Amino acid sequence: MNIEQKVAIVTGAASGFGKALAIALSQRGATVAALDIDPHALANLTATNQNIVAFPCDVTNHEQVDQVIAHIDDELGDISILINNAGLMRNTPLLNLLDRNERKHSISSWREVMAVNQDGVFFMARSAAEKMLDKRVKGVIINISSIAAKGNIGQTAYSASKAAVEAMSNVWAKELGRFGIRSMCIAPGFIDTSGTHDALEDKMLARWVEQTSLRRTGKINEVVAAVICAVENDFMTGTTIAVDGGLSI
Repeated sequence: MNIEQKVAIVTGAASGFGKALAIALSQRGATVAALDIDPHALANLTATNQNIVAFPCDVTNHEQVDQVIAHIDDELGDISILINNAGLMRNTPLLNLLDRNERKHSISSWREVMAVNQDGVFFMARSAAEKMLDKRVKGVIINISSIAAKGNIGQTAYSASKAAVEAMSNVWAKELGRFGIRSMCIAPGFIDTSGTHDALEDKMLARWVEQTSLRRTGKINEVVAAVICAVENDFMTGTTIAVDGGLSI
């Protein structure tokens, strides 16, 4: 797919991967609908990027998602690219024997992670795919997964949500391929971001790096490059691209 003059949606676009993706797509000539729950951060993003339009949105609210997708379609035109990047990471073991107050995995934490990482992807995909079908657009849905989809200690909810994202992506590739709509995942490993450092202690991160073939954390631009490749290659669908420095091999 030629990105130039396409309408692209990026969720979680106000910071991190999402911000970098929105900027990269806009630099390649796309009109980017930047979605995020933080309107102030979105305003900062769009203030210096003319091809990026802010759409405050809570992806866990399916009614709000439907309204925003309809607004994007009306204001910007046919949607060709959806990047489901919005995500939430929580490190919680199934049982924490050292916590006397809450030994079992928090129900509220489980539901919060699943709402953003699984429900949000589902809500966005069904609304955007409907517009693609109605307009007969040959589009692409890129879902940001994680190496945690294979199962990381202490990340029951996060791992489960990302495994679900990969499964849904495969289903959509099979269902929508006949209409020219592709679906796939990008699964980053440990990337040098504030989120990674907030989620992991330095010693734990160092142990993961030691197990990584390239012996380093990844960079945001390396994940962005993988997403751009997936968008541009029209014969890629139903797959998960690992961007993890060889940690998963």
